[in-house]
Amino acid sequence: MKKLLIIFTLIASVMLAGCNKDYFDINQNPNSSTNASPDLVIANAIKVTAGFQNTAYTNLSEWMGYWAPSGSYAQSATDGASYYENDLTGDGIWTAYYRNLEDYDYVEKASAASNQYFYVAAAKTMKALCFSQLVDMFNNVPYSEALQGTAKLTPKYDAGKDIYEALSTELGTAVTLFQRADALGSPTQDIFFKGDNVRWARFANTLRLRLLLRQTEISGRSAYIQTEINKIVANGAGFLVADAGVNPGYSNSTGKQNPFWGFSYNTAGTFTQDFWRAAQYQITWSQTNNDPRYKFWYAQVPVGPGVPPGTYTGTVEGGSGNAVGSLTSTFGPGTLKSVSQDAIILSAAESYLLQAEASLRGFLPVSAQTVFNNGVQASFDYLGSGSAAAYTSQNNKMTNYSICTTFAERLACIIRQQYLAHNSITPFEAWNDYKRLHLPADVPITQSSFATVLSIPYRYLYPRSESQTNGANLAAQGSINHFTSKIFWMP
Repeated sequence: MKKLLIIFTLIASVMLAGCNKDYFDINQNPNSSTNASPDLVIANAIKVTAGFQNTAYTNLSEWMGYWAPSGSYAQSATDGASYYENDLTGDGIWTAYYRNLEDYDYVEKASAASNQYFYVAAAKTMKALCFSQLVDMFNNVPYSEALQGTAKLTPKYDAGKDIYEALSTELGTAVTLFQRADALGSPTQDIFFKGDNVRWARFANTLRLRLLLRQTEISGRSAYIQTEINKIVANGAGFLVADAGVNPGYSNSTGKQNPFWGFSYNTAGTFTQDFWRAAQYQITWSQTNNDPRYKFWYAQVPVGPGVPPGTYTGTVEGGSGNAVGSLTSTFGPGTLKSVSQDAIILSAAESYLLQAEASLRGFLPVSAQTVFNNGVQASFDYLGSGSAAAYTSQNNKMTNYSICTTFAERLACIIRQQYLAHNSITPFEAWNDYKRLHLPADVPITQSSFATVLSIPYRYLYPRSESQTNGANLAAQGSINHFTSKIFWMP
């Protein structure tokens, strides 16, 4: 049997594997590839980013109640404890992110030297995505002195708050560059937005809005957030209205499949992800609240003795008596569409629901009701589950924003729908919303009798490699604990 500890090890392996050269044959190390064309380097870098955005956070789908282990796997004391308590040291994650960032940094510098403004802007935007996620996982990380190679072998750790502020400025600069008439990208080499500057600018604005809303629970931060959001509004680019998905030409060949599809199926079309199954929590919640999306997040259990058509069954994390895998639901047709589906980085649903929260808090001059409904419909559209009109008009304060009367009710409604939209697509963001707001309040905790800490971790631990190569700067961060050491934006 495969224990959960192995799964956490595989997370690092998947991410590191994503850094290998593939059908974009570009050297990952900019120090030994100084003549590489920026458009080719960034194409490979974005492909790598998409790979680990879509496959490296299986543990977060478990923590957030989207997936749970199959009942085919017996649970031991090690398994029960590892759900939350194994040493989630981010060796592989840390290395993968900084290697990815090296490529973006190379693109930014090489493009600036040749006045290729489109690629400067794209690199700044992708660096902001990666650095912000490093902060979300580790808090303080090397930033201002990072990516300098042998010129700075022991970079200092910058405060997470300072990094976030710098990233907001960088994203603003990126939008300004995208809006230049001479900022030209290649429609064929740009595997993200096909050289569409407007969509790139909207992506940068939406990412910036995400980073600003992340800081809403910090006392005294409202004025800064408002000022930065005013800058977003002033640049006129707007926010994403369609899913931001990467596609380098995914196909049914080894190493070329959509990463989530490749995580689940082999090239012969056989489902191979036997360990993970639907979480019963999601199925029960959806059925209770008339949410049809569970039929798209998850697949029907195959009809058989005692299993009628239209059966959806999940498992309970740490629970006893879970049904075996063959009697439970796998990933569904809304998340596993095809081998060539886009790898989503930031969804239209998230974009609209971020705007809804910003409006609720008084930061953004848009109708919270309108963008809320747009966000829920965008989630339905992505999954292929039809119209959301009946869902958002029922007498339910978790689905119908218009009947919520207090700030707390409205925020809980927005975050619930944000949480649902992240299911099996972008669980990293659901984890961050939970850490920031503890919403949804009923996200299930493991029922394992072996677990001694009944809480979802706040963060990953720093990698062991840092103690060997950057020990003094690492030591300055103090003692770190999964459950008590907070990210700077947490209350």
